[in-house]
Amino acid sequence: MSSFANISQLTERIQSITAGLHLVIPELIIAGTILFSLVVELFLHGRSEKFSTSWRYFTVQIPLLLAVSLSFQRSELALTGSSFASGLFDVNVGSNAINTLILSIGFLLILMNQIHKKSLSFEELIGFLSILLGALFVPISVSALSLFLSIEFMSMGTYVLVSLRKEAARASLPYVLFGLGSSALFIYGISLLYGLTGTLDLMSVDFSRGISVADPYLRGLALGLFAIGLLFKMSWAPFHPWNPDVMENLPASWMTWISTAPKLAIAFVGIRILPVLPVSYANELAVLAILTLLVGNLGALGQNKTKRLLAYSSIAHGGFIAMAWFFQPLQALDAVLFYGFLYSIASLLVFYLIDESGAEDITAFAGLGSAKPSPSFFLMSGLIALVGLPPAGTFIAKLTYFSLLWSNYEINPAIGLLILLLVAIFTTAVSLVYYLKIPFQLYFKKASEKSSIWVELSRWQIYSYGILTAILLLSILFPGAVLNLWK
Repeated sequence: MSSFANISQLTERIQSITAGLHLVIPELIIAGTILFSLVVELFLHGRSEKFSTSWRYFTVQIPLLLAVSLSFQRSELALTGSSFASGLFDVNVGSNAINTLILSIGFLLILMNQIHKKSLSFEELIGFLSILLGALFVPISVSALSLFLSIEFMSMGTYVLVSLRKEAARASLPYVLFGLGSSALFIYGISLLYGLTGTLDLMSVDFSRGISVADPYLRGLALGLFAIGLLFKMSWAPFHPWNPDVMENLPASWMTWISTAPKLAIAFVGIRILPVLPVSYANELAVLAILTLLVGNLGALGQNKTKRLLAYSSIAHGGFIAMAWFFQPLQALDAVLFYGFLYSIASLLVFYLIDESGAEDITAFAGLGSAKPSPSFFLMSGLIALVGLPPAGTFIAKLTYFSLLWSNYEINPAIGLLILLLVAIFTTAVSLVYYLKIPFQLYFKKASEKSSIWVELSRWQIYSYGILTAILLLSILFPGAVLNLWK
C-alpha cells in the first residue's frame, strides 16, 4: 500500500514540475538546441572549417527562427502562468515581450554573422546559446534559486566567449575572477534574504513582509549583496572595471551580444522586483546610476581607440537602460523595450562596421566620407542613434526616459532622482563629443594615404547595413509600431 502511495506522490510531483511546459516552449527549444549541437559536433569532428561552420549556422538558425515565431505567438495570445517547475518560473506579459526581443536580437546577430561570412566555432556557438538561454530564463524567474542558476548559466557563456582569443587572456582572467566573486556575494545575499523572510519566492507576500520587519542594517546588507550579482552583469560602476579590457578584444558579434542580452534581462528583473520591496532605495540606486553614467561617458571621452571607446560607452548605456527602475512598472517595460531594441540595432550596425574596418584608432577613418560614402553614412547614422539625436528613433527613446524620470520625481521627490536626471542630460551632451569624433574624421579630415578600409564589403553586407540604418531612421516616424511589435 505504501508503494502505491509513494508512486502517487511521485506522479503528483512530476506533474507539478511539468505543468505549464507549453508556456516556455521557446525557452525549451533553445535548451534543446544546446543538446542537439553537442550531438551534431560529434559528426563534425575532422571536417573542414567551412563545412563545420555551415552546419553550425544551420543547426542554430532553424531553432532560433522557430523560437522567435513561437515567442511572438505567445505574446500575441498573452499566455501567462506560474505553474511551470513548481512555481520557480512565472511567465507574464512583460517577460514574454522581453524574451521575444532577446530572441529576435539573437537571430539578427547570427544572421549578420553569416552575411559577413564569419566563422563559427563550436565554443562560440555554445557560448552564444548559453547566454541566450540564461537571458531567457532570467526574466521569468521568480525564485531566488532559479534566478541565480539562470544568471550563472548566462555567465558561463560569457566566460567562454571572452576567453577564446589568445590576446584576450590577460583581460578574461580578471573578468572570470570578478564574476566568481560576484556570484559568491550574490548567493550569500540570497541566503541572508532567505533567513530574513523564510522564502525564496521573490514575488510572495511572505518575502515582502519579512523584508519590512527585518533589521534595517541586516536588510540593507542582504539586499546589497543581492544587488551586486545583478549590477555586475549590467556593468554598473563600481563593478565595471572588467568591461573595457574584455570588450576591446571581442569580435563585433560577441561584443554586441554581451552588451545587450544580459543587460535587457537584468533590467527586467529590476522592473519586476523593486515594486514589491516594502522599502525604497531610490536614492542609493540613483547614486550608483549617476556614477555609472559619469564613468562610462567620461571614460569614453578620453579614448582614441575605437573599440575601447565603444566599450566605455556600453557601460553608460547599461546605466541608462536601468534608469527605467525608477519608473512605474508599465512605463518601465515600454521604455526598456523601445530603447533596448533601438540600442541593439545601433550596436549591431556600429560594432560590425568598426570591426569590418579593422581600424584600431579613430584617425584611420580620415577622409573615408568621400571615398566610401555608403558605409560612412551608415556608421554616422549608427553613432547618431547611440547619442540619441534626430533623425534616429533613439531621440524619442531618450526623451521618453527624461520625461518619465521627471514625472516620477514629481510623484516621489527624492533628491537622487533630480540629480540623476540632470546628470543623464549632461552625459548625453558629453556623448555627443566622443561619438562624433569618428564622423568628424570621416567628413572633415583628409586621408594621409590611400586606405584599405571597407574595400572588401560585399553587396549583401551593404544591404544589411542599409536595412539596420533604415530601422533606426524610420523608428522616429513610427515609434508606436516599434513598441507594439514586442507587445
